[in-house]
Amino acid sequence: MRSKLYHFVSLIVIAAAATPAFAQMDVKAVVLRHLQNSRDFTLKVADQMPESTYDFKLTPPQMSFAEQMVHLAQELGEFLSPLTGEKPNPGKPASISKTDVIAFVRKSFDDAIAIVSALTPVQIAKTYKTGYGPRTSLDILMGLLDHTTHHRASAEMYLRAKGITPAEYQF
Repeated sequence: MRSKLYHFVSLIVIAAAATPAFAQMDVKAVVLRHLQNSRDFTLKVADQMPESTYDFKLTPPQMSFAEQMVHLAQELGEFLSPLTGEKPNPGKPASISKTDVIAFVRKSFDDAIAIVSALTPVQIAKTYKTGYGPRTSLDILMGLLDHTTHHRASAEMYLRAKGITPAEYQF
């Protein structure tokens, strides 16, 4: 009886110790899926605006459609910089043309996806210093997705103002 109880307790301890690692890996997988969906959907939105109106602004103080897309893409690296320990280097497209902006957005997302894919359980479990105070990696990753959604939604309003129905939301 004693050995069965010892075996049972040992299994519970092992399972409990393994749970955080599995939970962290699940978080990473979910974030990656959402980041890939966000990339694909953002590229659809970016492609919908005609080249001739990539400089369109809803109001003069706002960013143009192209600037919304570039800003969205640049901030991916900014959000991930605490997790990588590297200084953000936002880069920029070769020009504000539709082709160059879309290429820049795609590369920025692909780079972000590569960074998140390479995160270790230790990095995922850690709390980081940010300009907004200490943040967990999950908080940072959720902020990245939220920021992307915010600017993509703004870009969709630009499309609507031009009489273009944005691509249907994908989840």
